[in-house]
Amino acid sequence: MGAKIRNRLGRLRPVVALNNVWRGARLRWHRDRLRDLGVKKPWFGLLKHADVAGKGKGVARLDRPDGLDELRSDPHFQGLPEDLQESLIAWPERGYLVAEGFFDRDLVARLNDELDGLMDAGTIREHHLSPRFMDVHRHAEAAGEITDDPRLAEMVELILGRPGWLFQTIAFIRGSQQNAHSDAFHMMTEPPGFLVGVWVALEDIDEGSGPVFYLPGSHRLPYVMTEDLDVEPGSALLVPDKNDAYVRRIREVADDAGTEPERFVARAGDVLFWHHNLLHGGTGITREGATRRSLVAHYFGEDVLCYHEVTERPVQRAIA
Repeated sequence: MGAKIRNRLGRLRPVVALNNVWRGARLRWHRDRLRDLGVKKPWFGLLKHADVAGKGKGVARLDRPDGLDELRSDPHFQGLPEDLQESLIAWPERGYLVAEGFFDRDLVARLNDELDGLMDAGTIREHHLSPRFMDVHRHAEAAGEITDDPRLAEMVELILGRPGWLFQTIAFIRGSQQNAHSDAFHMMTEPPGFLVGVWVALEDIDEGSGPVFYLPGSHRLPYVMTEDLDVEPGSALLVPDKNDAYVRRIREVADDAGTEPERFVARAGDVLFWHHNLLHGGTGITREGATRRSLVAHYFGEDVLCYHEVTERPVQRAIA
């Protein structure tokens, strides 16, 4: 089935609703969050920002005016190396932090070997819309060791002020060359701000391999949601295709902000943490045949409503 056909089928509201019913066990927690927020919508239905905005309570720790004072008093923060402490203190201004050499190069090498074996065996396959491999932690032991590392959980909790949970992993072999975007349009929370992105370099990156870029401080810009886009409203049957309108709007927002992007030219084992709303993407690949092996993980905060603004689907979660 072609990518365009699959994309259109995925936007059919009855198809999405039926899929949600079929996977009802993964949406029990979503039903609880809807009830907590007083949202009068069916748990298996579609959801967008305009339906829930302002209903949630709470602000992520480092988005609060008193967040740094609370952070400094946290024993886990006090036990961190000085460089990580300094980076966390700069988070409210920058919206990201870099942890050099966070993971051992031997662990990274083992994950690369596992990914190669899984690709050769056909166990993992590229996503139909873009060159990436989804949820590799379910198959690669080393990926699970990375995502389950208690130091990652500690960093996420220090940023959000509450525990996080792993939503997904994405493995890249080549650079994404992706336009600037905020994760919030793809993985939104109510209240907003309760997601942390984690990017792990699986090899030494150079300028020709299409490094990640980000716009420092852009997390403080307004969240761009469907109601901010020049997009057709869709219909009773079909969710509108929002991607092109979103790219155009983010380009306008970034231009208006006037912030110069920075590139993350990482070494194997380095980690980039970023804010839910930080604008980031992938630069162009300029060296023929260059790879940019990396592992991305997204962690939601506990006890918040989570959904995909771009598709209006609720986030599914398997809870043992």
